[in-house]
Amino acid sequence: MWWQALVAAFGLTFVAELGDKTQLIILTLSARHGFRQVFLGAAAAFALLNALAVSVGVILYEFVPDSVIKYTVSGIFILFGIFMLLPERGKEGGAGEGGSSDPEPGSGETGAKKGRGPILTAFLLVCLMELGDKTQLSLLALTAKYSSPVFVFVGGTVALWATSLIGALIGGGVGRFIPQVWMRRISGVIFIAFGVINLFW
Repeated sequence: MWWQALVAAFGLTFVAELGDKTQLIILTLSARHGFRQVFLGAAAAFALLNALAVSVGVILYEFVPDSVIKYTVSGIFILFGIFMLLPERGKEGGAGEGGSSDPEPGSGETGAKKGRGPILTAFLLVCLMELGDKTQLSLLALTAKYSSPVFVFVGGTVALWATSLIGALIGGGVGRFIPQVWMRRISGVIFIAFGVINLFW
């Protein structure tokens, strides 16, 4: 059971975050302030947020009936999948614009970085952008399903660190070869498939 929690947390989180707005923010900050400090700040933020999500998931597992958890988890993933498949098409232009406008917040934060440093800036930005995001809610749901908080935490955190590495090191390369619209569609299909499979598993 533990390995299922680990694989599910890593796979779903990695696919969902690849090309996400947070990865683009990390890309932008890394281009201006270097990979190492930005990655450390982002990694710390992801670890904190995932710990919070997993803790809530443990509470749900202890006090909520298994049948309720099962249908709720499936519903969460199916809804996320539908959201990523349908609305994001209309948002692609906005996402592109968001990608363009991200440097502006990044620019504003650059002034703060000079005073507080890129590590703290990356930490605060990631916390603000990821708090309550789909990946955090997904890890919460996976913890409630598998009751393996440590492995869900490890899988989800390593996946987020991996996407941060890709964003910081490769830069815009992924976006040039794999359009964001396709990454969102793949994510949507995987989320829906996991939700459906969970109903019978």
